[in-house]
Amino acid sequence: MLNRSRVRAFTGTEAELKAERVGHWFKALVGQEASRVWCVKRGIGLTKATNESSNVTGGFLAPLDFDAAIINVRETVGAFRQGAEVRPSRSDGQVRPRRTGGLTANFVSEGASIPESSFQLDAIGSNQKKLAILARASTELFEDSAPDLGEFLASEIGYAFAAKEDDCGFNGDGTSTFCGISGLATRLAGLKSSIAAASGHNTFLTLDNTDIANVMAGVLATAIPGAAWFTSATGYGQTICRLCAVSGGLTTAIRPDGTLAANYLGFPVIFSGKLPDVSTSLAGSAMLFFGNLAQAAVLVERQQQTIIAVSRERALDADQILIRGVQREDIINHTVGDASTRGPIAMLVGTS
Repeated sequence: MLNRSRVRAFTGTEAELKAERVGHWFKALVGQEASRVWCVKRGIGLTKATNESSNVTGGFLAPLDFDAAIINVRETVGAFRQGAEVRPSRSDGQVRPRRTGGLTANFVSEGASIPESSFQLDAIGSNQKKLAILARASTELFEDSAPDLGEFLASEIGYAFAAKEDDCGFNGDGTSTFCGISGLATRLAGLKSSIAAASGHNTFLTLDNTDIANVMAGVLATAIPGAAWFTSATGYGQTICRLCAVSGGLTTAIRPDGTLAANYLGFPVIFSGKLPDVSTSLAGSAMLFFGNLAQAAVLVERQQQTIIAVSRERALDADQILIRGVQREDIINHTVGDASTRGPIAMLVGTS
C-alpha cells in the first residue's frame, strides 16, 4: 500500500514533525516572531555559520532535520550519489590513499630467498567546490503551514543539488561549466570500458541483447558484486522494458514512498534525468552505464552541512524573498581502467 503522506523528503516516525520544525525555522529566518518563539521553546537554534555576520550577507547552519531531508532527497533522486562512494571531509582539500596494485605470492624452494613485493598506493586529491542555489520566492510561500513549507524547500533544494551532482558526475567535461570536474563519459572515452554498440545501434530502440551483454562484459569481474545499471527513463522504457518483454530479466516493485525499484538481469536500475533521455540518434555518445560506481568514483563533501541564507531586503520592491543554499563538495572519477584494462564501470556508446 502506498504511503500517501504529504511529507516525503523527511523520513521516520516523526517525519511531519521534522518538516514542521524546518518550516518554523525558515519562518523565523524571515522574521516571523511566532515561529521564532516556537523554535526557541523547542531548542531549535538559529546558529550562524562560521565567519558569517548578518543574515543579509551571511548564512545560518541548517538544522539537522533539514540536512537529513536534503541528503535523503539527493540519495533517492541523485543517481550518482546513490552509486558513488560518499565521504565526508573536514577541510576544503583532502588527500586519501588509493590502492593501485597489491602484493604478489610466489612459490619458493626450501631455504631460498622470498621475492619482495610492495603495497602499491597513490593518492586522490579533492578540491571542494562551492555549489550554490539562489531562489526567489513570493512572501506568500512563507504563509503556508510549517510542514508544507519545510517539505517544499527541502525537496526543491535537494533536487537541485542532486541534478547538478548527476550532471557533473556523468557528463562533466573538465571545463569551468563543471568547475573542473571530469565525468564518466569524458574519463571513459577511448578506454577499454567504453563499449561500442553494434553498427547502426545509436537509439535506445535499436539496442539489443548483444549490446547489453557486451557492456556487462566491459566491467572488471571484481566490480560485478555491487554493480548497477544507470540510465534515463527513455533508456529504461525503450531498451530494458522492450528487451525484457521478449526475453525477461526485469523485476519491479513500488517502494513505500511511491518510487520505483527496478532490477534488470539481477542488478538494480538507477535512474538519472541527466543521462541521455531522447529517442533520437546518440551516435558517438554515451547511452547508458553499467558497473560498480563506488569503485570508480568518490563524492567528497564538507560534513554534509548546508548553509542557508534568507534576504527580505533585496527583493523588497517585488514582495519576494531570496533563499540561498550552499554546499561544498567535489566529485572524482578516479578508477576507470585504461586502453587495455577494464575498469569497474563501463559505458555503452552509440554507433553510426
